[in-house]
Amino acid sequence: MIKRLVVVVIMGAMVIMGVFGCGAAKYRLEFDGYGLQSKKTSYAEGETVTVTYDMIATDTDYSFYTDSDDVKLNREYDGNRGYVFTFTMPSHDVKISVKSRDSMEMDPDANRPEEYTPQSPEG
Repeated sequence: MIKRLVVVVIMGAMVIMGVFGCGAAKYRLEFDGYGLQSKKTSYAEGETVTVTYDMIATDTDYSFYTDSDDVKLNREYDGNRGYVFTFTMPSHDVKISVKSRDSMEMDPDANRPEEYTPQSPEG
């Protein structure tokens, strides 16, 4: 009776591990750049990965890319979380990078007061 219970418990644990991906090989998710976030740092092959980036600034252009040609970043914008990226984890580690560039253009006359032009009295 006890042997049967032990076998049932072990088989149940194996089923749960299989369903939830426990025991599957995990691959690292790395970030190169400040502000990228994910709930986990490793994922199993085929698992959906969600990464957010909320360091949004005006007048700034952002470039996001991975170190792998086989990873396609799907990008959306969420007003609460900023950029949201999703992709399917391949069978290797993935590094996501962000680069930013200030795109504000300088206007040397922006703060110069308008020149005073005296009005001639009408006669």
